[in-house]
Amino acid sequence: MKNIYRNCNEEDLHAAYLHMTDHTGKVNDELREAISQKFNYDEFVKIAEYRKILVKEKGRVAFEIHNRVQKGENIDIILKNISSEMIGSSELKVFILEKFDQFSKVKENDKLDEETIYKSLLGLVIASVTGLLFLKAVIVSTGQFSFFLLIPVYVINYFVIYGITGKTRDNFVVFMAVLISAIVSTILSFALLG
Repeated sequence: MKNIYRNCNEEDLHAAYLHMTDHTGKVNDELREAISQKFNYDEFVKIAEYRKILVKEKGRVAFEIHNRVQKGENIDIILKNISSEMIGSSELKVFILEKFDQFSKVKENDKLDEETIYKSLLGLVIASVTGLLFLKAVIVSTGQFSFFLLIPVYVINYFVIYGITGKTRDNFVVFMAVLISAIVSTILSFALLG
């Protein structure tokens, strides 16, 4: 019987080893043989277990950064107050900066403020007209309506509203504006084209 792990690279073997030990608690003979043929088995296991611990540590640090960003702490305070025995100081600083940037963008995108509401309402009006014009052009050229046309209308309206607000559909107000504009575009196209 052919060993399915024989042609795997080191990363794939690490992933298979961790997956197998996490789910069954042991490693099957085929995987053990493939690892032993390419690497010192004990060294391989040490590296795999270290990676597993490192991933958990990065998860802990990311969770802590996320909580601090949600509280509104600035990057300097976060850099001072988060430490790790597993991650080197320069690598930790880069990791914190990347996660801070990522979580700050998500927080800003999800923020519901007056500016987002007004821009979404403006976008709703413009996107409804844009969606109507798209539907009208397609219906006039094909002579029929299809509910599959609602997908491109939704996408077109989303990009119009995204362009105006600068926020994604993960923002509740933007999502509702896109949904309502697609519905309004459809209703208006039926009303105008009868």
